[in-house]
Amino acid sequence: MPKFPVFFISHGGPNLLEDQARPGHFYSWLGNYLKNELKPKAIVIISAHWQGEGREGVFVDTSEKPKLIYDFYNFPRRYYEEKWDHKGSPSMANRVIDLLNKSGFNAIGQKYGNDHGVWVPLKRAMESNPDIPIVEVSTLAHENMQMHIKMGEALAPLRDEGVVIIGSGSAVHNLNQLWTFGNGPSPRFVVDFDHELEKIACDYVDQERKEKSSELNKHPNFRKCHPTAEHLVPFHVALGAAGNDKGKKLLEDYFSTLSWSSFGFGLPTDIKLPKYDSSKTAF
Repeated sequence: MPKFPVFFISHGGPNLLEDQARPGHFYSWLGNYLKNELKPKAIVIISAHWQGEGREGVFVDTSEKPKLIYDFYNFPRRYYEEKWDHKGSPSMANRVIDLLNKSGFNAIGQKYGNDHGVWVPLKRAMESNPDIPIVEVSTLAHENMQMHIKMGEALAPLRDEGVVIIGSGSAVHNLNQLWTFGNGPSPRFVVDFDHELEKIACDYVDQERKEKSSELNKHPNFRKCHPTAEHLVPFHVALGAAGNDKGKKLLEDYFSTLSWSSFGFGLPTDIKLPKYDSSKTAF
Protein backbone atom coordinates (compact mmCIF):
# COMPACT_ATOMS: atom_id res chain seq x y z
CA MET A 1 0.00 0.00 0.00
CA PRO A 2 1.46 3.41 -0.95
CA LYS A 3 1.93 6.07 1.69
CA PHE A 4 -1.15 8.28 1.80
CA PRO A 5 -0.94 12.08 1.57
CA VAL A 6 -1.41 14.69 4.29
CA PHE A 7 -3.40 17.91 3.91
CA PHE A 8 -3.72 21.23 5.67
CA ILE A 9 -6.99 22.96 4.82
CA SER A 10 -8.48 26.36 5.67
CA HIS A 11 -12.06 25.48 6.50
CA GLY A 12 -14.28 28.59 6.88
CA GLY A 13 -17.83 28.86 8.21
CA PRO A 14 -21.02 27.02 7.20
CA ASN A 15 -21.57 29.29 4.19
CA LEU A 16 -18.76 27.24 2.60
CA LEU A 17 -21.42 24.56 2.03
CA GLU A 18 -22.95 26.75 -0.69
CA ASP A 19 -19.80 28.44 -1.98
CA GLN A 20 -19.40 28.04 -5.73
CA ALA A 21 -16.37 30.33 -6.05
CA ARG A 22 -12.73 29.53 -5.40
CA PRO A 23 -12.79 27.88 -1.93
CA GLY A 24 -15.86 25.88 -2.87
CA HIS A 25 -14.29 24.71 -6.12
CA PHE A 26 -11.21 23.59 -4.23
CA TYR A 27 -13.34 21.47 -1.93
CA SER A 28 -15.09 19.92 -4.94
CA TRP A 29 -11.65 18.91 -6.20
CA LEU A 30 -10.66 17.58 -2.76
CA GLY A 31 -13.83 15.52 -2.40
CA ASN A 32 -13.39 13.98 -5.83
CA TYR A 33 -9.78 13.13 -5.05
CA LEU A 34 -10.64 11.58 -1.70
CA LYS A 35 -13.62 9.53 -2.85
CA ASN A 36 -12.70 8.52 -6.37
CA GLU A 37 -8.92 8.30 -6.35
CA LEU A 38 -7.51 7.85 -2.85
CA LYS A 39 -10.41 5.87 -1.34
CA PRO A 40 -8.78 5.89 2.11
CA LYS A 41 -9.52 3.47 4.90
CA ALA A 42 -10.30 6.48 7.11
CA ILE A 43 -9.73 10.23 7.51
CA VAL A 44 -8.10 11.45 10.72
CA ILE A 45 -8.68 15.19 11.00
CA ILE A 46 -7.27 17.59 13.59
CA SER A 47 -9.66 20.48 14.23
CA ALA A 48 -8.87 24.02 15.35
CA HIS A 49 -12.18 24.03 17.23
CA TRP A 50 -11.36 21.35 19.81
CA GLN A 51 -8.55 21.62 22.36
CA GLY A 52 -7.16 19.06 24.78
CA GLU A 53 -6.31 19.59 28.43
CA GLY A 54 -2.98 20.22 30.16
CA ARG A 55 0.36 20.08 28.39
CA GLU A 56 0.11 16.62 26.76
CA GLY A 57 -3.66 16.10 26.71
CA VAL A 58 -5.35 15.25 23.40
CA PHE A 59 -8.97 14.23 22.86
CA VAL A 60 -10.02 11.74 20.18
CA ASP A 61 -13.62 11.25 19.09
CA THR A 62 -14.69 7.62 19.50
CA SER A 63 -18.25 8.00 18.22
CA GLU A 64 -19.58 5.42 15.79
CA LYS A 65 -21.97 8.03 14.34
CA PRO A 66 -20.60 11.46 15.28
CA LYS A 67 -23.20 14.12 15.91
CA LEU A 68 -22.85 17.41 14.07
CA ILE A 69 -21.86 20.29 16.35
CA TYR A 70 -23.24 23.64 15.18
CA ASP A 71 -20.54 25.75 16.80
CA PHE A 72 -21.08 28.94 14.80
CA TYR A 73 -23.22 31.98 15.40
CA ASN A 74 -25.56 34.40 13.58
CA PHE A 75 -25.92 32.34 10.43
CA PRO A 76 -29.22 31.54 8.66
CA ARG A 77 -31.35 28.85 10.31
CA ARG A 78 -30.82 26.36 7.47
CA TYR A 79 -27.20 25.83 8.49
CA TYR A 80 -28.30 24.64 11.93
CA GLU A 81 -30.53 22.01 10.30
CA GLU A 82 -27.81 20.39 8.20
CA LYS A 83 -27.45 16.59 8.31
CA TRP A 84 -24.79 14.31 6.87
CA ASP A 85 -24.60 10.58 6.16
CA HIS A 86 -21.10 10.13 7.56
CA LYS A 87 -19.72 7.77 10.20
CA GLY A 88 -16.90 7.46 12.70
CA SER A 89 -14.67 4.53 13.61
CA PRO A 90 -14.12 3.54 17.25
CA SER A 91 -11.40 1.10 16.17
CA MET A 92 -9.47 3.77 14.24
CA ALA A 93 -9.95 6.18 17.13
CA ASN A 94 -8.35 3.62 19.43
CA ARG A 95 -5.45 3.26 17.00
CA VAL A 96 -4.95 7.04 17.10
CA ILE A 97 -5.07 7.01 20.91
CA ASP A 98 -2.49 4.22 21.03
CA LEU A 99 -0.07 6.02 18.68
CA LEU A 100 -0.32 9.28 20.61
CA ASN A 101 0.13 7.64 24.00
CA LYS A 102 3.19 5.71 22.80
CA SER A 103 4.73 9.08 21.82
CA GLY A 104 4.27 10.60 25.26
CA PHE A 105 0.89 12.27 24.88
CA ASN A 106 -2.11 11.72 27.10
CA ALA A 107 -4.78 10.82 24.56
CA ILE A 108 -8.29 10.21 25.82
CA GLY A 109 -11.32 9.01 23.87
CA GLN A 110 -14.57 10.98 24.02
CA LYS A 111 -17.92 10.71 22.27
CA TYR A 112 -17.65 14.30 21.15
CA GLY A 113 -18.99 14.52 17.60
CA ASN A 114 -17.76 16.65 14.70
CA ASP A 115 -17.49 20.43 15.04
CA HIS A 116 -17.68 22.72 12.03
CA GLY A 117 -13.93 22.58 11.49
CA VAL A 118 -14.54 18.97 10.42
CA TRP A 119 -18.01 18.49 9.03
CA VAL A 120 -18.39 21.75 7.10
CA PRO A 121 -15.32 21.34 4.83
CA LEU A 122 -15.74 17.58 4.47
CA LYS A 123 -19.45 17.80 3.70
CA ARG A 124 -18.70 20.53 1.15
CA ALA A 125 -16.15 18.13 -0.32
CA MET A 126 -18.32 15.02 -0.08
CA GLU A 127 -22.05 15.75 0.06
CA SER A 128 -22.62 12.04 0.67
CA ASN A 129 -20.03 10.02 2.56
CA PRO A 130 -21.36 6.73 3.93
CA ASP A 131 -18.13 4.82 3.32
CA ILE A 132 -15.07 6.73 4.60
CA PRO A 133 -14.94 6.88 8.43
CA ILE A 134 -13.91 10.18 9.98
CA VAL A 135 -12.07 10.44 13.29
CA GLU A 136 -11.75 13.92 14.78
CA VAL A 137 -8.75 14.74 16.97
CA SER A 138 -8.22 17.84 19.10
CA THR A 139 -5.17 20.04 19.12
CA LEU A 140 -3.23 20.52 22.32
CA ALA A 141 -4.48 23.14 24.78
CA HIS A 142 -1.56 25.50 24.15
CA GLU A 143 0.37 27.15 21.32
CA ASN A 144 3.62 25.18 21.54
CA MET A 145 4.39 24.59 17.88
CA GLN A 146 7.12 22.00 18.39
CA MET A 147 4.74 19.80 20.37
CA HIS A 148 2.12 20.01 17.64
CA ILE A 149 4.77 18.91 15.13
CA LYS A 150 5.58 16.00 17.43
CA MET A 151 1.88 15.17 17.55
CA GLY A 152 1.84 14.92 13.76
CA GLU A 153 4.93 12.73 13.81
CA ALA A 154 3.15 10.39 16.21
CA LEU A 155 0.26 10.06 13.76
CA ALA A 156 2.48 9.60 10.68
CA PRO A 157 2.39 5.74 10.74
CA LEU A 158 -1.29 5.96 9.80
CA ARG A 159 -0.20 7.05 6.33
CA ASP A 160 1.15 3.54 5.74
CA GLU A 161 -2.18 2.08 6.85
CA GLY A 162 -4.40 3.67 4.23
CA VAL A 163 -5.35 6.73 6.28
CA VAL A 164 -5.46 10.36 5.14
CA ILE A 165 -4.42 12.90 7.80
CA ILE A 166 -5.85 16.42 7.59
CA GLY A 167 -5.10 19.48 9.69
CA SER A 168 -8.13 21.77 9.58
CA GLY A 169 -7.55 25.39 10.57
CA SER A 170 -6.87 28.61 8.68
CA ALA A 171 -3.68 29.98 7.20
CA VAL A 172 -4.62 33.44 8.46
CA HIS A 173 -7.48 33.88 10.92
CA ASN A 174 -8.14 37.32 12.39
CA LEU A 175 -11.87 37.76 12.92
CA ASN A 176 -11.31 40.81 15.11
CA GLN A 177 -10.38 42.95 12.10
CA LEU A 178 -12.43 41.12 9.48
CA TRP A 179 -14.74 44.04 8.73
CA THR A 180 -12.09 46.70 9.20
CA PHE A 181 -10.91 45.95 5.68
CA GLY A 182 -14.32 44.86 4.37
CA ASN A 183 -14.49 43.73 0.76
CA GLY A 184 -11.33 45.56 -0.25
CA PRO A 185 -7.94 43.94 -0.85
CA SER A 186 -6.49 41.97 2.03
CA PRO A 187 -3.83 43.90 3.95
CA ARG A 188 -0.20 43.25 3.20
CA PHE A 189 0.42 41.53 6.53
CA VAL A 190 -2.05 38.78 5.59
CA VAL A 191 -0.36 38.07 2.27
CA ASP A 192 3.15 38.20 3.75
CA PHE A 193 2.33 35.71 6.50
CA ASP A 194 0.54 33.44 4.05
CA HIS A 195 3.57 33.42 1.77
CA GLU A 196 5.76 32.48 4.74
CA LEU A 197 3.57 29.42 5.31
CA GLU A 198 3.95 28.57 1.63
CA LYS A 199 7.74 28.74 1.85
CA ILE A 200 7.75 26.50 4.92
CA ALA A 201 5.39 23.97 3.37
CA CYS A 202 6.82 23.90 -0.14
CA ASP A 203 10.50 24.88 0.05
CA TYR A 204 11.82 23.31 3.25
CA VAL A 205 11.99 19.76 4.56
CA ASP A 206 13.25 17.87 7.59
CA GLN A 207 14.97 19.80 10.38
CA GLU A 208 14.99 23.13 8.57
CA ARG A 209 11.21 22.97 8.12
CA LYS A 210 10.73 22.08 11.79
CA GLU A 211 12.86 25.04 12.84
CA LYS A 212 11.20 27.54 10.50
CA SER A 213 7.68 26.45 11.43
CA SER A 214 8.43 26.43 15.15
CA GLU A 215 9.50 30.07 14.89
CA LEU A 216 6.31 31.34 13.28
CA ASN A 217 5.39 32.93 16.61
CA LYS A 218 8.38 35.24 16.04
CA HIS A 219 7.10 36.44 12.67
CA PRO A 220 6.43 40.21 12.86
CA ASN A 221 2.85 39.68 11.66
CA PHE A 222 2.06 36.60 13.74
CA ARG A 223 -0.40 38.20 16.17
CA LYS A 224 -1.97 40.31 13.46
CA CYS A 225 -2.74 37.11 11.58
CA HIS A 226 -3.47 34.86 14.55
CA PRO A 227 -4.60 36.70 17.71
CA THR A 228 -4.79 33.16 19.12
CA ALA A 229 -3.03 30.28 17.40
CA GLU A 230 -5.65 27.51 17.50
CA HIS A 231 -6.29 27.88 13.75
CA LEU A 232 -2.58 27.74 12.93
CA VAL A 233 -1.34 24.73 14.93
CA PRO A 234 -3.20 22.16 12.76
CA PHE A 235 -0.68 23.30 10.12
CA HIS A 236 2.10 22.11 12.43
CA VAL A 237 0.41 18.76 13.02
CA ALA A 238 0.18 18.33 9.24
CA LEU A 239 3.87 19.21 8.85
CA GLY A 240 4.82 16.62 11.47
CA ALA A 241 2.78 13.93 9.75
CA ALA A 242 4.21 14.92 6.36
CA GLY A 243 7.79 14.18 7.43
CA ASN A 244 10.16 14.87 4.54
CA ASP A 245 7.44 15.21 1.91
CA LYS A 246 7.42 18.63 0.31
CA GLY A 247 4.12 20.42 0.07
CA LYS A 248 2.11 21.74 -2.86
CA LYS A 249 -0.11 24.79 -2.50
CA LEU A 250 -3.57 23.72 -3.56
CA LEU A 251 -5.53 26.90 -2.89
CA GLU A 252 -4.68 30.58 -2.56
CA ASP A 253 -7.47 33.02 -1.83
CA TYR A 254 -8.01 35.86 0.60
CA PHE A 255 -10.90 37.67 2.18
CA SER A 256 -10.00 40.65 4.34
CA THR A 257 -8.00 39.22 7.30
CA LEU A 258 -8.58 35.60 6.33
CA SER A 259 -6.48 33.37 4.11
CA TRP A 260 -7.90 30.18 2.59
CA SER A 261 -4.51 28.72 1.69
CA SER A 262 -4.44 24.93 1.71
CA PHE A 263 -1.60 22.48 1.12
CA GLY A 264 -1.05 18.84 0.23
CA PHE A 265 2.00 16.75 1.13
CA GLY A 266 3.13 13.51 -0.48
CA LEU A 267 0.95 13.97 -3.55
CA PRO A 268 1.86 12.18 -6.80
CA THR A 269 4.01 14.23 -9.16
CA ASP A 270 1.48 13.74 -11.97
CA ILE A 271 -1.57 14.74 -9.93
CA LYS A 272 -4.05 17.03 -11.68
CA LEU A 273 -4.24 19.97 -9.29
CA PRO A 274 -6.87 22.71 -9.19
CA LYS A 275 -6.23 25.45 -11.76
CA TYR A 276 -6.59 29.13 -10.92
CA ASP A 277 -7.75 31.89 -13.22
CA SER A 278 -6.46 35.44 -13.06
CA SER A 279 -9.58 36.82 -11.36
CA LYS A 280 -8.74 35.17 -8.00
CA THR A 281 -12.43 34.37 -7.53
CA ALA A 282 -12.73 30.96 -9.20
CA PHE A 283 -10.69 28.20 -10.77
